[in-house]
Amino acid sequence: MNDQKHILWASFLVVFIASIAFYLIKPALALKVRADLHATAIEITAITSGFMVFRAIAAPLAGVAGDRSPALRNYIVRLSLFPIALVAIAYAYVPEAFLAVLLSAMHGFFSGMLWPTLQVIVGFSAPEDKRGAYLGAYFTLAALGSSIGYALYGFLPLSSTYLILTGAALYALSAVVAAFLFSTSYTPEKYFEHRRKRDKLRLSSFPPLTIWVLMISFATGGVLGLMNEYLYIFLYEVHSLTRSELGYVLTLATLLGVFSGILSGFLSDRFGIKNVLVIILLLSSVGLFSLAVSPSRLIVALSLAAVLLAGKATFPITRNIAVAGNWAFAGTVVGLSNTFSNAGSAIFPLIAGYIYDAFEGEIIFGIDGRAMPLILSSLAVLFLAVLSPLARERKYREKP
Repeated sequence: MNDQKHILWASFLVVFIASIAFYLIKPALALKVRADLHATAIEITAITSGFMVFRAIAAPLAGVAGDRSPALRNYIVRLSLFPIALVAIAYAYVPEAFLAVLLSAMHGFFSGMLWPTLQVIVGFSAPEDKRGAYLGAYFTLAALGSSIGYALYGFLPLSSTYLILTGAALYALSAVVAAFLFSTSYTPEKYFEHRRKRDKLRLSSFPPLTIWVLMISFATGGVLGLMNEYLYIFLYEVHSLTRSELGYVLTLATLLGVFSGILSGFLSDRFGIKNVLVIILLLSSVGLFSLAVSPSRLIVALSLAAVLLAGKATFPITRNIAVAGNWAFAGTVVGLSNTFSNAGSAIFPLIAGYIYDAFEGEIIFGIDGRAMPLILSSLAVLFLAVLSPLARERKYREKP
């Protein structure tokens, strides 16, 4: 197996195992903090916000560091999962909601170092004419891992504490796999070829398409931020789902959307980023509105699948833009895309938690007030679709 294939297979395996761990822990931690520590909705959503804020801080730092010293990327990938595994163990015994937020912030920082870096490595290692498809495969495996994590949450007859510890064990396994399969000898020559072609990066050099995509990263990051603690409480308290039903609905939704990444990457390679993104935005808008108003469990699952499919389908497209746009600054631009996405994921849940507490028991235009974050997000995503004619596409060129 050549170096590039080795890197790709190692990347896919690491993201798959770690995704199972992450999505097994998240609902268990949210309901543990709610039931055992009597946390408010805004305290619970702050767990996501703390994670995303520090991930947003770490992502561009890792991107710049990787662009300046490409070999550093492999060290980041090999070592970042070990502290994440330790944080996961601490989740199981956290005595206060505030400490859960602090632990989540640490978790987010190391995740911000790790995952954008791994995405750049996948982008450099994939054949250029199939980069979208390979990045799509990466995110598809992450989505498949998330569906398995949710399934284990609904299936395993364990308390929240032991579910979290199970996730910690999976994180430890992914850390060992990363340390064993990655080594400094696997550093594609492309890193150094394009490192010598560095030019000064300016925001004004971004074409309108890239700026539009960064706006989409912010909005879809925010929507996916709502699909965590806010969603768990919303489905549990507004739609009256039991723990098992919650786990199975989340599993069904993620399974239905599991191939969104590879599909969007494949389509964007052939039909253009802009056309694919408009369809994704419209699908997300419809899914968010339906999720807010439908009383049917099946419709809830299908709506949630549409939202998750649309949100995750944007990831390979934005990363493809970053790597294809400027090899010398690929890590920086991927980090910036992650920062926009994570900023949205940090801000939206806090606003949603405030609205949830403030409008509990209120009915607005026949809709439960606690569903307003979903309605507002649906309108925001629809607005971005309307802006699509302004996102003019321009070819990237490298200086000789």
